[in-house]
Amino acid sequence: MGQKINPTIFRLGVNKTWKTEFFEKKNHELPLYVFKDLEIRNYIDRVLETYGIILHDYKQHYNDSTLNLYVSYFVTSDFAVDKKETTERLTIKDGAGNKKVVKNLRNSVTDSTHFLSSNKTINFSTDSSRLYKLKQYLNSSSSIKPVLQQGFGSRTKKINEFSDTNFNVNGIFDQVFEVLNLFSNNKLNIALNFCCINKDLYFLKFSQDKIFMSLQKFRNTPFLREGIEVLFHVAYNSNSANLLAKFIAFQLKKIKRQKFFLSFLKQSLTALSNSKPSKIKGVKIVIKGRLNGVPRAKHKIITIGDVPVQSISAKLDYSQTTIHNSNGSYGIQVWVVEK
Repeated sequence: MGQKINPTIFRLGVNKTWKTEFFEKKNHELPLYVFKDLEIRNYIDRVLETYGIILHDYKQHYNDSTLNLYVSYFVTSDFAVDKKETTERLTIKDGAGNKKVVKNLRNSVTDSTHFLSSNKTINFSTDSSRLYKLKQYLNSSSSIKPVLQQGFGSRTKKINEFSDTNFNVNGIFDQVFEVLNLFSNNKLNIALNFCCINKDLYFLKFSQDKIFMSLQKFRNTPFLREGIEVLFHVAYNSNSANLLAKFIAFQLKKIKRQKFFLSFLKQSLTALSNSKPSKIKGVKIVIKGRLNGVPRAKHKIITIGDVPVQSISAKLDYSQTTIHNSNGSYGIQVWVVEK
């Protein structure tokens, strides 16, 4: 039988490093640090997914009594701005098993100074003005739709949809911050650094007209605009396997024509990986489940470019996830080989 190893663990010490760094002073501290690392990462991933945000990259660093968290994320069109059904309070168990109630500050758009004491810091990578323009970004026609309709003729048109857009997610990260503070029993100085990767990529989009022309048949689909945004970040950023896997999981939950979406995924990734500015050599995607609601589960394999999964020297990023919907479970595996 085939024995499969995690590609990231396989390359540790060669071209991969640990996402979490700490120094244990006693032998019994090692499993405690590992447990805390897994719990914190899983919690942040679940919270962001609940509000329609995809976790791009995550790193954790312990320095004496200070916990430094570095989180990068991508805001999707499902970002919960106006949802009222979310609970207003959360019940949390600390290390001693005691229950504590925390307010859900999702709707808070105020400044977060009421959380910033001497041992707590939150570093925002956004502008100091923090203009709340998320609705404008979600509801306005982004670059993809006008470009498809206008035939790529107006390159000099002024673009202002993304360049000055700031995503105000203070309420979500304030909630994360307070939960982490309770989880550590107020014994750690916590520094939370987070960055939104929804950047302006118009200069790359307008330089690749043929890519968009080949996607004309997908112009009326709900995943086109957001899909192009995510796939551009996958092609031109590093460590994007988790971003791609989470995006596929989000779409498989919502859409019914899943094989049609996978054909869009293959065409767009092929075109982007062949472009000159691309940072990826190849992508491999394996999806197992009842695609399109067929009676029996099958597996779909999408391979683009060169994917040497057995070469230790290959700079490979790997991610896997599982989702559940009315058709059952779907398993998603993604390999991204970088140049």
